[in-house]
Amino acid sequence: MRNQRLVAAMSQAGLSQVRLAAAVGVDPKTVERWVAQGRTPHPRHRVAVSEALGCDVAALWGDVDRAEAAAQEIVGVYPARRAVPSGTWRAFLAGVEQRFELHAFAATFLPDQTLDLTTEIVTMAARGVRVRLLLGDPEGDAVTVRTAEEGGTGLSGRIALVLAYLAPALGTPGVEVRLHDSTLYATTFRFDDDLLVNTHVWGSPAGANPLLHLKDGPEASMAPAYQAGFERVWNASTPLRVWPRTEDPDEVS
Repeated sequence: MRNQRLVAAMSQAGLSQVRLAAAVGVDPKTVERWVAQGRTPHPRHRVAVSEALGCDVAALWGDVDRAEAAAQEIVGVYPARRAVPSGTWRAFLAGVEQRFELHAFAATFLPDQTLDLTTEIVTMAARGVRVRLLLGDPEGDAVTVRTAEEGGTGLSGRIALVLAYLAPALGTPGVEVRLHDSTLYATTFRFDDDLLVNTHVWGSPAGANPLLHLKDGPEASMAPAYQAGFERVWNASTPLRVWPRTEDPDEVS
């Protein structure tokens, strides 16, 4: 697609493709590709062209740096969570070194991805991994609403099942579990700097919905946004120290 903004800037500056090529230090055919095919130059050439034409890089190619950073941040996209190979989940669980975080309602599929998730979590914590698990309050309003939206009756029971499964890990140093009563816009799984985001489509079960694999880093923008959401819900949620819950304030706060 022809880059009309580049053509206009060259005309305004009185530079032909040949003269711009000479100013930037590239072959005229390279400039022709920038113009006729809409090719995006390398960063150093973008800067050189913008200086030669007296305009901003963004005026010629848009916010290409942000777009490139986004492309680097998106590692992969799956049409549905169930399309993620089981081996991928096992590799992430086994390879985490610093932090494992989960923000979900139930995530009942996760224990099926490894031989013993509870033991795996305890082992993680023993080697210094910080584990934070944020699950839905089975008695909360948010779970009731989501259950109705999905046309079922079992979400509360699925959460209770997962909590019973995780109960042996409660109280383990480095393992924190909290219950939230908030709208869940996406289920997120964080393994160090890898963030898997299971988006939610109204009325559709999580396993049938698309999943993004993001990589956090200095230039990332999406992963930090999801992380900020996790932190807000985490700070507003209730720590769980024992399951089943009791009325003892020393056990549940």
